[in-house]
Amino acid sequence: MIVNNLSYQVNGKNIIDDVSFVLSNKNKVGLVGVNGSGKTTLLKILSSKLKDYTGNVNNESETIAYLKQEIEPKYNDLSIFEYVKQETGLKNLEEKLKILENNLTEENMEEYGELLNNYLLLDGYSVENNLKEILNGLNFKKDLYIKISTLSGGEKIKILLSVVLLKNADILLLDEPTNNLDLEAILWLEQKLKNSNKKMLIISHDETFLNNIVNKIFELSKGKLTEYNLSYEEYLKEKNFEYEQEKLKYESLQEKRKNLKKQLQKAKEWVNGINNKKAHNDNDKLANNYQKEKTNMGNISKLSKELKNIEIPTFEEKKPISVFFNSDDIKCNKDISIENLVCGYDDFKTTKINLYIPFGSKVSIKGENGSGKTTFLKTILGFEEPLSGNLKIGNAVKLGYISQNTLENVEDEETIITYLLKNNSKKDKSQIFSILDKFDINYEDRNKVYVNLSPGERTRVNLARLAVDDINTLVMDEVTNHLDKKALDLIYELIEKYEGTIISVSHNRRYNELLDSDITLDIKTGEVKQKVKKIK
Repeated sequence: MIVNNLSYQVNGKNIIDDVSFVLSNKNKVGLVGVNGSGKTTLLKILSSKLKDYTGNVNNESETIAYLKQEIEPKYNDLSIFEYVKQETGLKNLEEKLKILENNLTEENMEEYGELLNNYLLLDGYSVENNLKEILNGLNFKKDLYIKISTLSGGEKIKILLSVVLLKNADILLLDEPTNNLDLEAILWLEQKLKNSNKKMLIISHDETFLNNIVNKIFELSKGKLTEYNLSYEEYLKEKNFEYEQEKLKYESLQEKRKNLKKQLQKAKEWVNGINNKKAHNDNDKLANNYQKEKTNMGNISKLSKELKNIEIPTFEEKKPISVFFNSDDIKCNKDISIENLVCGYDDFKTTKINLYIPFGSKVSIKGENGSGKTTFLKTILGFEEPLSGNLKIGNAVKLGYISQNTLENVEDEETIITYLLKNNSKKDKSQIFSILDKFDINYEDRNKVYVNLSPGERTRVNLARLAVDDINTLVMDEVTNHLDKKALDLIYELIEKYEGTIISVSHNRRYNELLDSDITLDIKTGEVKQKVKKIK
């Protein structure tokens, strides 16, 4: 694939700006950049989903498979197998072949041969077995003839991934392939892609996944694309080095400007002093000071020009989160006790769960897609009633929740500040502004419409919301999905520093490593593993 001078505009602004690159054999490229930088837009252009661009995309007759983010609701009544055959193009080929087979002539023999060849390239006669093999690797064990509407979000992603892999394309364009996948599926997919010789362009929030697969990085920033012939881990080291160099340059130029201002002020003060003496007719000293005045006037002109020519580069200081959440009276009851709890609904329920969560615990909920992890969290939060058993929440527990869907219960035109104010009557705007600043949400952003924010921005707003509400027990469900590096680093810093209780579901390996959970619950079996809590 060769891309030359590619540009794409939205509302008159270049999202992709004069981008050129070559995707060569065995290139497995990680496409990185902040949310809203145009990564998904670029993949859609390369896969011909978007057309209104300038420049050139040459695929050299290579086939492309693009991973969609969701299955459209119009397909809900199709079975898994029907949907896969449709999306791979096999259904269309079968229909055309059947029509020609019923009326085969010399005139349509060539067309029939081409269609049959395409069908064989897709391994159409073995599609059901191939689909079962892929889905088994992705830890999907359900029947192929159940309806799409019965599947969870993670299960739908597995179906979409199977479509991409069955197409046997030359180039894979993968947009967040690990979102909502359980760990077993992630590990299988990682190995599958690692062993493949296909060209790939991958967007992923899963840093471990990227680092284990890609051999090159494309960074998209302000419409421009920069190539790094490095692994993801090496790229991060390079970016950190670049950051430190930019910081040194920024600080050096700031210091230089400060010194020039001082020199300029001294020169001006000297000249003003001479002029004052002139006003008092101090003629005896005028001749002696004339040459000095002339020199200083020249210095003023030179210093002013030099000061004007200093261009201070744009530099964004990395902000550590200095304040997270309040820890109020430790003597109050902030523990959670669960006895023989069964969660679920009519046709699904969990096994009995027995669990004691002392305040300050880090709890990790494990289980494959569809095993009831989110249902369990919602039961703790009181969003769903338990089917049986006892759930005792300490009287001082203040629960805060960030779900997979950060657009739940939000009005269309609601701004960031109104979103935070509507559920909190204890803090005024000035207090909320102070908290927002801790989460790198500046004054200009506070009146942005919430639903228009990127996933990373919405996550930062929701963390600020929890801080506003003085939460002491965080419940987080796959919070790392769709996040850019900046938002991910914020989450990672939070789970390392937070002193309250965290109850979370995540398949992100970096996240789980940093969480370093004291308690692990297997939602499928009810098994609880505990380790001795470290003394801080």
